[in-house]
Amino acid sequence: MSYKVFVLYSYPNDKIYVGYTTSLTDYMITMNVMESDNPLYQYRPWTLVHMELFIAEDEAMVRDGFLKQEIGQAYIRREILPMFDFQ
Repeated sequence: MSYKVFVLYSYPNDKIYVGYTTSLTDYMITMNVMESDNPLYQYRPWTLVHMELFIAEDEAMVRDGFLKQEIGQAYIRREILPMFDFQ
């Protein structure tokens, strides 16, 4: 089984969401299509802007934790988001 650490971005709301899952497809459907009680639902649409694969869940958790920190958020805004044209 592989674990996907992912970064979602909501351009209209300038929100970043970092998480990890074994089923990114299901997660994206939940975040963008299905009605949900998840408080992040209000910020849709979400765009997948980054993903990394890990074999071990503990490694995915470490990377997820880093990207959620202030330094990780700065990395996302500096290195990842500029690769996209959201205009």
